[in-house]
Amino acid sequence: MAKFRYSMQNVLDVKYKLEDQAKTAFSQAQMKVNEAQEQLQLLVQRREGYEEQKQCLMQNRLDVRKLNECQQAIETMEYYERNQKKKIAALEAVLDNARRKLQEAMIDRKTHEKLKDNEFQVFLQELNEQEKKEIDELVSFQHNKTEEEESLSEN
Repeated sequence: MAKFRYSMQNVLDVKYKLEDQAKTAFSQAQMKVNEAQEQLQLLVQRREGYEEQKQCLMQNRLDVRKLNECQQAIETMEYYERNQKKKIAALEAVLDNARRKLQEAMIDRKTHEKLKDNEFQVFLQELNEQEKKEIDELVSFQHNKTEEEESLSEN
């Protein structure tokens, strides 16, 4: 029996590797976005802590120096939050680019898999036709042999 060999298997193998690389890049970009968002949450929590501390200071005996320190810490945290949000936006742009490349790699791979499948179907059809031809030849040969034997036995 003939063995199927896809003529562009090496191209398909490259497509698999490219897709794996795109998946890796996407997952790394996703991790960076997640880490940046976690850092933002920590900054927000710190700012909220300073705001609570400021509220406590305002309810007790007023200590202007501590109030100023709290206000400055709040403003610093807000600055860090703005910078972190910018960083997240940049990382999300990288993530979107990685997602787009992954989708393209998956489409390329699926296209080549479909081509391989189509080529395999043609191979099976040709193999089936070859088997039918061999069976027909065998039947014809046996029929002719039977006729020859009958004609020889009549003589």
